[in-house]
Amino acid sequence: MLLFPTGKQPKFIKDLKDIKEAPKEIALQGKTQNLEYLSNFAEIETVWIYTVNQKEFDLIINSINPKTLYIYEMRVEDLSTLERLKDVAKVYLCWNPKAIKLWDMSKNPNLKYLSIEDFKRLNQIDPIGLCYSLDELNLAGGLWTTLNIDTLEPIKQLQNLKILGLSNLKLKDETLEPISHLKGLLELSLSNQFPTEDFAMLSVKLPQTKCEYFHPYVKLEDDPIDGKDIMVIGKRKPFLNSTKDIEKLQKYEKQFKVFQKKYQII
Repeated sequence: MLLFPTGKQPKFIKDLKDIKEAPKEIALQGKTQNLEYLSNFAEIETVWIYTVNQKEFDLIINSINPKTLYIYEMRVEDLSTLERLKDVAKVYLCWNPKAIKLWDMSKNPNLKYLSIEDFKRLNQIDPIGLCYSLDELNLAGGLWTTLNIDTLEPIKQLQNLKILGLSNLKLKDETLEPISHLKGLLELSLSNQFPTEDFAMLSVKLPQTKCEYFHPYVKLEDDPIDGKDIMVIGKRKPFLNSTKDIEKLQKYEKQFKVFQKKYQII
């Protein structure tokens, strides 16, 4: 899953005046001095940006054209400057408490990997539906903050999508149905916070997709909780013991099969 690789960036540049030859990869902060010099280094392919406000964000993005972009900790309401990045293939954005909408991703024709984490005011993801080239998408809340999205409807358009990750996510319409249209999806990573019927439905609609939760329950091999080594799949479902709760497990397995049968094509 496309989680932000915190700590993997190169050493931060303190002053761009100190650069004599353009590197292939660079790490900047909002407080980096002489950011206006950045436009002199068009060859940079990977850019890491940490702790920026709107003015710093716009200045940096207007000065680069990378293949890979990482931005961590931004207080940026308007993300539209990202529309100018025609060559960018990978974008990782993590922690932005100000943005309430995304940007026009049809302007990023080469974007194949996108990760958006911890955007606590973001409710709509419509522009993602315009990014037809996406191979991999990750949408996630933060450690303490849920990502509250109205609907996953826009992702129905992403017919090239191969890998999808959704974690600490709350959907206003409470349905995973749009995912069922992604017939080319190879891997799906979800948190166990959606209706059991939705997991069963997807297991039928996406037979080629690998997903840990396409089963009535999963065994917690390494980390049992108070002696309970089984997690039943679905929102508000319990943790059980594989030895003591056999009858309950059989009941949940039967219910899961009933849901699956509902969506099978006769």
